[in-house]
Amino acid sequence: MRRPDLAYFTDAQMQNMAVGQNQIPVFLSEFVSEHDDARKYIRKLAEYFRAGVQIVWLVFPDDHVVYVYTSPKTVVICTDNDVLSAAPALPDLQLTVAELFQR
Repeated sequence: MRRPDLAYFTDAQMQNMAVGQNQIPVFLSEFVSEHDDARKYIRKLAEYFRAGVQIVWLVFPDDHVVYVYTSPKTVVICTDNDVLSAAPALPDLQLTVAELFQR
């Protein structure tokens, strides 16, 4: 079982977890450090999407870059004022990369 850095669960999923049922998040994010092994994330992406995750953000905080995956083969690389979206899992969650890293 993988544990992402950030995961979104619906209210219904939270209720199911409260009674011991495992749930798969529809949206999650991983923060990648300069010392992480890229192969680890390739394996994680494949596992996440096989399990039913709809969207994954790989966040590179040192570079202010976010890779937005909607499948293991479909990625959009976002920087600066590019808009990050968590659709289809969370269509209302949208912000720019600059806003994400704003201090």
